[in-house]
Amino acid sequence: MPKDSSPRRLLALATDNWPARGYLTLFTASVGAAFAAPDSILASAHLLLTAPLSTMAIALPVGPGIEGGGAAQVVAVAFSAVWLLLCALVNAAALGALTHHVRDSRAARHA
Repeated sequence: MPKDSSPRRLLALATDNWPARGYLTLFTASVGAAFAAPDSILASAHLLLTAPLSTMAIALPVGPGIEGGGAAQVVAVAFSAVWLLLCALVNAAALGALTHHVRDSRAARHA
């Protein structure tokens, strides 16, 4: 694998500045709120924070509400959790890239 691979760059953009880390912290807190108070209005905040990518999973026939037993439900819940985490990382990386772009354009303007 090359030294500067895509997953490594994605993770670096998602964690190397304050706005991206703040987004990930907010996402983590919203997931915690969903577990702590599943009937509250905050229970679906993590879905809104990961939009628009998280909405693409609606088209797939798997998810936490799937009918079936044991193994099918475990696979569906695991897929949903991994998908939400990936969506959060992509959104954090986009925020990090935007932050870098704004910082670089300001530096170029003042140079």
